[in-house]
Amino acid sequence: MRLAGLPASRNGVGREVRARPMAPTPTPPLKGRGFRNEDMALKFELVTPARLERTADVHMVTVPGTEGDFSVLEGHAPFMATLRNGPLTIYATAGAAPEVIEVEGGFAEVNEAGLTVLAEKVA
Repeated sequence: MRLAGLPASRNGVGREVRARPMAPTPTPPLKGRGFRNEDMALKFELVTPARLERTADVHMVTVPGTEGDFSVLEGHAPFMATLRNGPLTIYATAGAAPEVIEVEGGFAEVNEAGLTVLAEKVA
């Protein structure tokens, strides 16, 4: 049997050696970050200079970034982004109707604690 795309090779004795298909390696369970469980919720905070507008455990938030919209779920890799004026879309649960809040400028930070949106203004 010859595998597609893999040439047969010869060992030092002249005997042809063929690549064997490898059995899949079992994946160990993930711990902490990167593990998706439908029961896990994203810690979300929306803050303006005046006050804490909202804090909640949610399924997903879509944020209007200056380089494009991005969505955040629990376990997302840490990063920071600047915001453009636009809709912040909050999904309380998977498949739920979204709640839309208009934000104007600011920053978003994703870390181990969750997502914090620091908006200059909330409409």
